[in-house]
This record gives sequence, structure tokens and C-alpha cells, in this order.
Amino acid sequence: MSMFYVNRNMIAALPSASLLVFLLFGMISSVRPLKPKYDEPIKLEMVEMPAPTPAPVSPKTEAKQEAAAPQRPQPPVPPQPPRQAPSELAHTPQPPMPASPVASPTAAPAPATPAEPVSPSKPPEPAPVAAAKPNVDGEYIARIRSYLNSIKRYPSGREASQLRPEGTVKIWFVLRRDGSLVDSGIEQSSNSTLLDEAARKTVSRATFPGFPEQFMADQETHRFSVDLQFRPAN
Repeated sequence: MSMFYVNRNMIAALPSASLLVFLLFGMISSVRPLKPKYDEPIKLEMVEMPAPTPAPVSPKTEAKQEAAAPQRPQPPVPPQPPRQAPSELAHTPQPPMPASPVASPTAAPAPATPAEPVSPSKPPEPAPVAAAKPNVDGEYIARIRSYLNSIKRYPSGREASQLRPEGTVKIWFVLRRDGSLVDSGIEQSSNSTLLDEAARKTVSRATFPGFPEQFMADQETHRFSVDLQFRPAN
């Protein structure tokens, strides 16, 4: 009995709670899910519309439109000159015609200007003749001969001063293309040992120039011979 007394408030609230639960259950059961409704697709069709026919204009409407439109001024007509009678035209004086010059029968006709003679086409000028190739060989040999004669020395010493030999020595020598000396000798003696030895010394101490490009292009060495003339000083 004491337990009911203690929980009397809860027991008193049971009918109200039961009623509330019943109502809630009834409301939940009465709610139905709504199904979505979709409208059927709308079909659109393109239809060509006929062009609008203009309404016929009545004659009264045209008259009103012409009356309402501003009228353009007409251009003035130029005055026409008065026409002359045929009798007046017959007596109208005509201006005198200028007299045409009459050629004198004695005048001689002007001489016709002779036509310029047509010159025939000029023949092509001959090609210039190439200049003759210089004598490279002769120039180089003359250069060496002049060089040796410029450096030759007359023999000195007691014997040369006593004998005073005189003569020409023909000496030969072989040079390379760079001007270096290979060998030398007496080709024709002067009958003087002093002059022959002086010619050998002249060639041995000489510094020869190299061969020109066009001089003996197919040879690496070349043999020369030069006449050296010796005379004692007066």
C-alpha cells in the first residue's frame, strides 16, 4: 500500500500517457506516403504560319493618303523663243565664209625629208686578246745573274796584286725551289785559279731568291750557269 502511495503521481499520469500514445499511433498510421506525380511530357510542334495578307485599301483611303502627302513643286518651264516666219528666215543674212587659200601654181613642193638610213646591227666586238704571259724564266735568270755580278769580289792578296789576272768564269750551280744551294762547279775556266776560286766563293756566299710560282713548275731543282767577268781595279 505504501508503494502505491509513493508512486501515486505516476499512476495518476498513466491514463493520460496511454491516451497520448494512442493518439500518436493513430496519427502515424493515418499518414500515407505521397507518391510523386509527374506530368506527361509536353510535345511541341513547329507550325509555319501563313504570311499576313495586307488588307485591301479602298479608293477613299488612297485619296486621303494622296491628299495628306505634300505636293512637290514642279520646276519652271523655260520660255521658248518665238518662232520666225518662213519669209523672215529666207531674208536672214548668212555670215561670209572665209576664203580658202589657193596654192600658187609656181610654188615648188617642199622637198621630202629623206628617211634616216637604218644602220645594220653592229657585229659583236671581238674579245680582247689576253696579254702575253711575261717571260718569267728569263726574268728570274737575269735577276740571278745581276745579283751574282753585284756581290762578286775580285781576288785579293799578294799573288793577285802581282799577276792581276783578268777573264770570265762560267760557273754552274743547282738550286732548290726555295733558293737553297745544292751543288756548284766551274763549267768553263778562265785559265786563272784565282778567278775560278773567286767565282766559287761568290756562289757559296750568295743568298738566292726562291723560284717564282710559274718558273719550272714541274721541277723541284734547276741547274743554272752564269758568266762572271773579273777585271782588276785601275
